[in-house]
Amino acid sequence: MIRTAFYYTKGIDVTVHDYQIATPDSLYRARVKKIYFSTSQRKIILDKVTLLPRYNRVDFYKQTGEAGDIYTLKFKRAAINNIDLQRFFRDQKLYAGTMDITSPDVQIYANNAFKGKKNSKIGKDPQQALQKVALDMRLKRLNIKNADINYSETDATTGATGQILFKQTNGYVLNVTNDAAAKRINPYMTAHINTRFMDAAPLQVNFKFNLRAKDGAFNYSGELGKFDGTVLDKLVKPLAMVHVVSADIEKLTSNINASNYSGKGSVEFYYKNLNIHLLKKVEGKTELQKQGLISMLANNLIIENNNPNKKGVFRAGPVDLKREPDLSFFSFLYKGLLDGLKPSVGYNKKTETKVNTTIMKVSTLVDKFNKFKEDRKQKREERKKEHQAKRDSIKQSKVNKEN
Repeated sequence: MIRTAFYYTKGIDVTVHDYQIATPDSLYRARVKKIYFSTSQRKIILDKVTLLPRYNRVDFYKQTGEAGDIYTLKFKRAAINNIDLQRFFRDQKLYAGTMDITSPDVQIYANNAFKGKKNSKIGKDPQQALQKVALDMRLKRLNIKNADINYSETDATTGATGQILFKQTNGYVLNVTNDAAAKRINPYMTAHINTRFMDAAPLQVNFKFNLRAKDGAFNYSGELGKFDGTVLDKLVKPLAMVHVVSADIEKLTSNINASNYSGKGSVEFYYKNLNIHLLKKVEGKTELQKQGLISMLANNLIIENNNPNKKGVFRAGPVDLKREPDLSFFSFLYKGLLDGLKPSVGYNKKTETKVNTTIMKVSTLVDKFNKFKEDRKQKREERKKEHQAKRDSIKQSKVNKEN
């Protein structure tokens, strides 16, 4: 009765200032500067929203005892419009027309060097997390305006942190829902995003999530525009121990069908003048060290400098990646792309075998040459000792004669 009376009351406005709450796991604190709810306008406005970790990175992982992602979210405003008030008050369901999020700043950090246990990420992708939200909802459209997204990951081998940046991100998501009735009508949530990859190139990405799939099935496809490939050093140097000396990226397109368990599809990578240095971690050295010989072999025997090559032959990049259970959603996305990039640049089982054979031959020659140098050095030392012994003997003979 109270709910019905409230629904039919006109012009009720509610404002809440400085709302704060800790997440159930006590790892984060959510804050909203102002919440405004209007029945006449059928909208909710959240101003200056933040979700911040309650601990620094070191203490955060101590608290959880496991490797995982740490999130930091900030946005200027979120507005939910055209709310179905009858469903909201009668059924406790949030059905609305649009949600507009303005100037979000999203930072995601993963520390793969953390030695704690690694829990399974199966069933924890964004569309699956949405299904576990306690409030049943359906937003026809979620609009994202001028977002900055930063994904960073610390590598277990190098101890260094790589970054992927998405600047000036705009887009929309359709059919954002966890409501069973809504999913029976339309089980797909789609996202269409435009952004600037590493703040260097235009990137268009599309997602299609099957909200009823038990294995978390989804598709992601996209097209990345022209840019200077050396900016990739921020990502591949710390995480793959590769330094990009030169690369003129023309275009990259991808289409991958994925789930909690695998990713399959294709990558088409168009580029010119690709040249790299392979690096290695050396004990006692802070910076990664260049592998001169291996880099030379890689550039001459594995890496194709251009795609298409000079004869016009294009190398496609098939993707067939098994997803490790502890691999997060964002990490899985870029590793799927890397899986397709390897054959695109000429790296496959055939070239790997060829290079390993060549390295063994070269290593044998180098070992022989080094042994030859050592033998020569040893013989020189022996001759020097012999000459010195003769000189000492002659000198001693002279002394004896004088006496």
